Amino acid sequence: MPSQMTRPCMLVVLGNELTLAKELCWPLQEVTVENTTYQDAGFGNWTAFYDWLRSSDSTLLGVRYWLRDDLSFLGESVQSRDYAEVEPGRQIEVYFSEGRQVDQKLSCDQEFLYDAVFRSLDGTYAIGFGMEGLTDADIEHLTRSGIRWATAQGITRDEE
Repeated sequence: MPSQMTRPCMLVVLGNELTLAKELCWPLQEVTVENTTYQDAGFGNWTAFYDWLRSSDSTLLGVRYWLRDDLSFLGESVQSRDYAEVEPGRQIEVYFSEGRQVDQKLSCDQEFLYDAVFRSLDGTYAIGFGMEGLTDADIEHLTRSGIRWATAQGITRDEE
């Protein structure tokens, strides 16, 4: 089994303003982003497939998260957010920038590495995504894109 250091993940906080946190390793039990703690919501480490959304020049635009029936409430929670597009009961697309010109041929990863759901006490949700499918160039692009990055500290879950 790979060590946790080889399993990087990104936390996507689905608040009023989209916030990302990196330099975390999965599986996480909880994550504190700035002053807010997000607890594992109990849906498991693998909740659905996800696709990294890319433009025709392979620029990373966002992530598409396929909703299970018991997670359809996540679509409702981001329905009015300007960074998200929702197909109710089916998928959420979270965009990391204004770019929305998705090339579907470059955006069909069907990743199933890690995508745990977290919840804060105030009811804000976050999703942790395994980043093994991202390149250093993807991360560099996100870092320069103007998206809100937050400092986070995670507590990993002991695996059996």
